[in-house]
Amino acid sequence: MNPIDYLVGKGFRVTSDPTRYSSGIWGKRDYTVDGYNYDAYCSGYHRAYDLAKAHLAPVPAVCGGVVAAGTARHGNFGGTVVVANRALGIQVIYGHLDRNLKVRIGQNIRQGDIVGLQSNTNYSNVTMASHLHIQFQNYGYIAGERAFVCSGIDPLKINIPEDDGPETWLWRGYFTADSRIRIRDHPSKQAPARGIVTPGRKVRFDRLHVNEGLWWIRMTGDGGQKCIAVGEKQTGVNFRWADALDRLWGKVSGLDTSRGKAKKG
Repeated sequence: MNPIDYLVGKGFRVTSDPTRYSSGIWGKRDYTVDGYNYDAYCSGYHRAYDLAKAHLAPVPAVCGGVVAAGTARHGNFGGTVVVANRALGIQVIYGHLDRNLKVRIGQNIRQGDIVGLQSNTNYSNVTMASHLHIQFQNYGYIAGERAFVCSGIDPLKINIPEDDGPETWLWRGYFTADSRIRIRDHPSKQAPARGIVTPGRKVRFDRLHVNEGLWWIRMTGDGGQKCIAVGEKQTGVNFRWADALDRLWGKVSGLDTSRGKAKKG
């Protein structure tokens, strides 16, 4: 799968496609309004895709990698995140994000982790519609601002492996927290926080996950399905044993394991 199809599968729609510009040249856009060419800095080129879902929609990483230099709240493309993937030989620029970025330089991320929120930030603080600018480059440091901003490769020629997600068990039960735990949209520390489970609160769950070295449960009720981390996953220690040894961040009760482990894919 190429990374643009990945984003479309996540609900994004393409609003600017470098394969379809009237020039007939890949990336040669020359977007002009009232005589002003917004692509003049790059000699008329826009070697990237623009996509949109909704203002402040979470933007997932199309592939894993390391958050690299160029990532900044006030970067070349406004709120900017750069993710480098040595194995794939690429780096990915996510631009015009809300300035409250969800990652930091040096952080390792996985496909699907949230890097930021779709927004309308930019270098010059000019008015623009909310959208995601996504640009792909060959792996490695690019010297010079103009070269960094203007270079880009065709992402339709990139095959990204799909991460089939965390290990999952269809186990059900109850969990009573003994500390404050952040509630997340999905089982990842990169997912947006949606509140707190306070000490002593008993929650019902219908999924058990392992992801990012943590045990996660999917809570039910309260108007939706959210996740919390309930302890560190230790080598050779399964979930029931971790509970018995008091190595979780609370206690499990009424555990039903009859539905077994979920199949991936």
